[in-house]
Amino acid sequence: MTVADMKLADLTMAELMSTRPAVVPVLLRHGLACPGCAMAPFMTVREAAEAYGLELDAFLADLAAADGRPCHSIEVHSTETR
Repeated sequence: MTVADMKLADLTMAELMSTRPAVVPVLLRHGLACPGCAMAPFMTVREAAEAYGLELDAFLADLAAADGRPCHSIEVHSTETR
């Protein structure tokens, strides 16, 4: 499935970091502890933004700009159930 089907905000933090490792510095800059966190496979980008009090649209824009790739270019191969 592509991100066209699964919005960036609905990826788990683990999916996001594994498909776009360039976002890790962005996460750290925003004060997120997601790299190395046991909850990363279960928490979505949207949930993380809410938990850390971040404005979702601005956070998503920072993530999308992290490596210069449009967010719809990510292939996600996940067998996780939410």
